[in-house]
Amino acid sequence: MNNLPEIKKKLREEYRRRRDAFYNQLDAATKGLAFRRPPSPLAKLIEQSDVIALYSSMGSEAPTARLAEYCIEIGKTIAFPAVTGDSPLEFRQVDNIELLETGYQNISEPGADCPVVRPDLIVTPMVAFDRSMGRLGQGKGHYDRSFEKYPEASRIGLAWSVQEADNIPMQPHDVTLQMIVTESEIIQSVNMTS
Repeated sequence: MNNLPEIKKKLREEYRRRRDAFYNQLDAATKGLAFRRPPSPLAKLIEQSDVIALYSSMGSEAPTARLAEYCIEIGKTIAFPAVTGDSPLEFRQVDNIELLETGYQNISEPGADCPVVRPDLIVTPMVAFDRSMGRLGQGKGHYDRSFEKYPEASRIGLAWSVQEADNIPMQPHDVTLQMIVTESEIIQSVNMTS
C-alpha cells in the first residue's frame, strides 16, 4: 500500500503518453466531431438534470466544448469548476464558455463573479479508467472531494478509449464513476439508476 502513490504516478505518466499519442494522430475533423452529441444514456441523464458541471478540456483531454454547446442549446444550466485551494471544487454557472478565464494551473475556469451552483451531473476528466469504474485523475483529489460533497450528483467520466487500463489502484478516498463515455463506447456501473 505504501507503493500506491508511486504506482499511480507511473500510471499517470504512461496514460498521458498514450492519450497524447492517440490525440495527435487524429485529424482536425475527427477532433471537432468527437463528443459532439451525447450518446443516448448520457443524453437521458442530461435531460433529467438541471445543472450540468463540465470541465475545461486541455491538450489531449476529451473535449467538452461541443457538449457545453449542446447543453446550452437544450436549455440546461452549465457550470465549470473553479479550484479553491484543497477544498472541493466550486462549480460556477456560465452562460457562454467564452466567459471562462485562465485560472488554476492555466485551466480555464469561471471568474469569481459567476454564481456558485449545485450540480446534478458532474462530467469529469481523467488520465485513465478501468472497467470497475475506477478513475485516475491528476492526483490532487479535487474531483474526489467534490463527489463526496455532492453525493447525489451523477458522476460521468469522459475519456478516449486508449485511456482504459486493466486496473486502477483505488485508495479509500477515491470515488468511482457511474458512467464512462469514450469516442467508441459507453461503460455503465451496474448500480447506475436512470
